[in-house]
This record gives sequence, structure tokens and C-alpha cells, in this order.
Amino acid sequence: MNAVRSNWPVVVSYVILIIYAIATLFPFSWAILISLTPITYIDDAGNERGVNIFDWPPKLRLLPRPSAFGAPLTLRNYRLIFEVVPLYRRWLLNTVIYAGVLTLGNVILNSLGGYAFARLNFPLKNFWFTLFLALMMVPGQVTLIPQYNMLVRFGLINTYTGLFLPKLTSIFGLFMMRQFFLNFPKELEEAARIDGSGIIRTYFRIVLPNALPAISALSIYTFLGAWNDFQWPLIIMSSKENYTLTLGLNFFRSSYYTYWQYMMAASIFMTVPMIIIFLSFQKYFVESGKAVAIKG
Repeated sequence: MNAVRSNWPVVVSYVILIIYAIATLFPFSWAILISLTPITYIDDAGNERGVNIFDWPPKLRLLPRPSAFGAPLTLRNYRLIFEVVPLYRRWLLNTVIYAGVLTLGNVILNSLGGYAFARLNFPLKNFWFTLFLALMMVPGQVTLIPQYNMLVRFGLINTYTGLFLPKLTSIFGLFMMRQFFLNFPKELEEAARIDGSGIIRTYFRIVLPNALPAISALSIYTFLGAWNDFQWPLIIMSSKENYTLTLGLNFFRSSYYTYWQYMMAASIFMTVPMIIIFLSFQKYFVESGKAVAIKG
């Protein structure tokens, strides 16, 4: 009896987590179901029928053959999204380039800046770092207009350079890398310097290879953020050819009708790779979080 009483907080916690997991996974499961449902289908009598995806509860059947809303499930929508919107391939390429360049830039610049703030001594170091942290409290929407005006003056609107340049570094990434390097063993750097390595060689040959957990976490954070970014590409890009996937999803809508099946297929198509990447590198998030929390 005492064991049951002592375990009731754990049981309650599990129940709450299960309810939260169901509430979180339901929209994603619903989107997958709609993405597998055709817009029209041929019934057993040979007649073409439309599908109402807003029927509730949905008519879901797994045997003898999977179907939903009365229509057989199919992967055809994932192929048709490239035919309905031919620019989808271009948007996919734009998104990969955008996320890749931002990830590379943030890893290089934030790791260098974080190491400088953690190890080097230069005038007003604490002042500059405190100023950077204070800027984290400024909403991003406040800086949109100044950034846009600067890019207009430089003629970088609707260009890849204008899309990448303001996002190549971040204060959060700088802070995270600094916290990691503060906990990095100084003995390794001192041993390298005794062997004759300068600070640059020590950083690239000793420090950087051992900073893989923090760099991996920063890469995933940056890549996920860039992959799902909607606001900045919307402001900078004006031509359809330069759109990213998040902007391109709107083209599955018309003035009078929304192709929900195609839109859900496109959404799942761009979401699943991010889930796989996150699950594959999940351990680095935990390790980097511990490093940031240990020393402030």
C-alpha cells in the first residue's frame, strides 16, 4: 500500500505525458491521413467520386484494403505535388541551399566568436558580451524594418545574398558556443601550446574537433530554424523562382479552393526529413544543454 502511495506522482506524470503526446501527435497523424487520401477516386460502380476530408468521424478502414473518407489510401499525392506545382523542385533546392549556408555560417562564425569570448582577453569583452545578451531580449520583429532598409540600399532585395547575410550568425549560437568553451579543459590547449602550436592551430586541431556535441546541436538548431523559416524569405523574396518551401505551400491554394491533400503531402514531405535528423542527433541536444547549464 505504501509503495502504491509513493508511486502515484510517477503514475500521474505518465498519464499527463501520454495525454500530451496524443494531443501533439494527433494533428500530425491527421495530416498524414489526408496526404494519403486522393482528391477523387473511382468507386466499385465505376463512378468518379469526390472526397470530403472534413467528415467527422473519418471513415477509416485498414482491412481488406486501407481507406479513409471512403477513398483508398495512396501515395499518388506525393508524386502529383511536383506536377501540380512545377516550381516545387526549385523551392526544395532553394530551401536546402538556404538551410545549408546558414548552418555552415553559424557554425563557423559562432564557434569562432564563442571561443574568443571564452578564452581571449580583449578590451571591453564583458561589456560586448553583456550587450549581445541584452539584444536577445529585443523581439526580432523590431529589427525587420532596419534590416530591410539596409538591404534595399545595398540592392540585395530578392537575392540569395540578401537572404543569407543577416542570418549568418546568431546571439543564441554565440552564447551556446561560449558556454561550451568555458567548460572545455584548458589542459589540452596548454599542452598544444607547449608543443609549439599557436592559438589558431590549437583551435582548429584541438578545440574544434572536441567541440562536436555543441557544434552538432548548433547545426541542428540552425538547420531546423532555416528549413521552417517563413517570415524572412517572405519579406526578402518577391519572385516565385526564389521562394522556399514554406512560401511555396501557399500555391496549393486558389481563390476558391484549397488542395488540402496536396498541401498536406507537401508539408509531410518537408517535415519527415527534419524529424529524422532530430531523432538521429538527439543526444547532442542533451550534451550541449548540460554544457550550457553547468557554467554561466
